[in-house]
Amino acid sequence: MRKVIVTFVLTPIVMTVCAAFSAPQAFAIKPFNDVFKKKYVEESKNEEFKALVNDKAKCNLCHVQGENKKIRNPYGEASLKAGLVKKVFEPMLKAEKEKAEKEIMAILEKVEAMTPEGGKETFGDRIKAGKLPGGDAEGKPEKIILTSAPFVDASKDGFVQMFDGKTLAGWKINENESSWEVVDGTIVCKGDRSHLFFVGDGKPYKNFHFKAEVKTEKNSNAGIYFHTKFQESGWPKYGFECQVNNSYVSDPRKTSSLYGVKDVLEPAGKDGVWYTQEIIVQGKKVTLKVDGKVIVEYDEPAGQQAGKDFTRVLDEGTFALQAHDPGSRVAFKNLQVKRLD
Repeated sequence: MRKVIVTFVLTPIVMTVCAAFSAPQAFAIKPFNDVFKKKYVEESKNEEFKALVNDKAKCNLCHVQGENKKIRNPYGEASLKAGLVKKVFEPMLKAEKEKAEKEIMAILEKVEAMTPEGGKETFGDRIKAGKLPGGDAEGKPEKIILTSAPFVDASKDGFVQMFDGKTLAGWKINENESSWEVVDGTIVCKGDRSHLFFVGDGKPYKNFHFKAEVKTEKNSNAGIYFHTKFQESGWPKYGFECQVNNSYVSDPRKTSSLYGVKDVLEPAGKDGVWYTQEIIVQGKKVTLKVDGKVIVEYDEPAGQQAGKDFTRVLDEGTFALQAHDPGSRVAFKNLQVKRLD
């Protein structure tokens, strides 16, 4: 089996708290440290682990030394997704400290069961082994050898699951992380512009059959990108967007439009109702379906050139989901893909 070397940043749980509790810096660190130490350090018999947490890691439990303090490592990201949010705990720690600490403790227990992207050990396993949840005391990257991609399973018809229904493992948010959450087995976007990129497989997708169930709320906008690649901020430049919009009044392009290339003006779905969106790319042909009905067929012209601001040319890449704006709320589930190469 081919081995892939993946570098990813690891460091402990404080990261999320440092970022999530971003009041004055001291206030950000101490409440989390107190709970973290009470749970994992005070009764530990591993003196080396105690020294790592108490004396060496400090704020690098959640950050990477030398990096912007807004950047969270995977452990911090996991904690944030588990519910460690500044606007929730900052006032609670001031008004009901004991209650807040109990809830933080419960979140730490939840994060124990999570596994960083590309990792083999859960965060809890790392702690039990006397390791910092994220890596070394400076929060520096570790190299991990992967022998397989972190898909959930493969079905008889060749489709593989892209979402485990519990976490965003295998996905990476580029900006405004609070715009994404996992709710009752679905990925929900609501908030400032943000894009959630699929990073669960090191091999890019060229010819494929993608499908997902989507549900929009009234006046909501989102999108599903393909043949794209990760970028830190902004609207994705690379690839194409399959529009998600059944009633958003500020954009006439409706669900299953191949955005800006072959647009649909009548919505193919309804707000509040799950519909199945399919994207099929084979060679130079793109087919977009809703609930099994073909909505768009596009054959790329010979010699098509990439655009300056948005390429919109068939190539290869990954997938991304879009959080469009704070007024839009869209849910995704049962995301699957099958390679057609």
